[in-house]
Amino acid sequence: MLGNFKFKEDILIACRTLNITEEELAKITDLNFRTVRNNYNNGKKVDILEKIYNSFYKICLRLNVVKSEIYQETLSANEILLFHGSKSSIDELTLTGTRNNCDFGVGFYCSTSYSSSLTFIEPSQNSSVYIFSLKEKVLSILTLQASLERMLIVCFHKGMLNQYSNHPLLKETLKLLENKNLIVAPIADNRMFQIMRDFGDGYITDKQVIHALSASRLGNQYILKSEKALDALILKERVYVCELEKLNSISQTTERKIEIDNKLAFARREFRNQGKYIDEVFK
Repeated sequence: MLGNFKFKEDILIACRTLNITEEELAKITDLNFRTVRNNYNNGKKVDILEKIYNSFYKICLRLNVVKSEIYQETLSANEILLFHGSKSSIDELTLTGTRNNCDFGVGFYCSTSYSSSLTFIEPSQNSSVYIFSLKEKVLSILTLQASLERMLIVCFHKGMLNQYSNHPLLKETLKLLENKNLIVAPIADNRMFQIMRDFGDGYITDKQVIHALSASRLGNQYILKSEKALDALILKERVYVCELEKLNSISQTTERKIEIDNKLAFARREFRNQGKYIDEVFK
């Protein structure tokens, strides 16, 4: 298994932060002190982890956020901090663990934002986030913004453009991915995908959807597409995500969905009759 939780270190950090002893911390979490100590070395029982980290969250001790900020501050000039939300433990880093219909096909997907990595594990129990650093300098990178090219690539991998698979425009766009170790692009969650599907189904124009997608604020995703890219990835830590933290993330996702829907409604009105529908793009 890739990475163990730093449970003992987290207990000590919490004690120093709150200026209390381990015995006092055990009382806060409604656990026996011996139970906490035994969990240092006996496999990290999930029920104990959940109780401890939920207690931290209740008293506003956001260990994972703090750790992310500290890791960010200690990066070298050529490094970037990345996060990968996992519904279960990872045995090893591979390029083939994802589905073919992910945004940019198979690869290892990471995010530049800790909070956005939570959106992919919100409904899952026993989930966690892996924190990595990546040295970009040695890699061949394709960077995509909120653009028609990005939409076409994502829609293609989502199976929305099968009828245009032989179109020169789509073929030329997909060539952008060739021989790239790393792809950097804005993150799209499920609401974003639905908006892209509306574009693929011919309900909204490219201009309307691009403006709607700009409301995401999820940061960028980094998709590692080669073994060379995986070799440049360095594991910093695997952090436990408790139920309260995931519930808070769900609440934020709901709020963001409302903002995106409002932005789409505005874009529909503001850019009516502007841009191209999907059949006009592939005319």
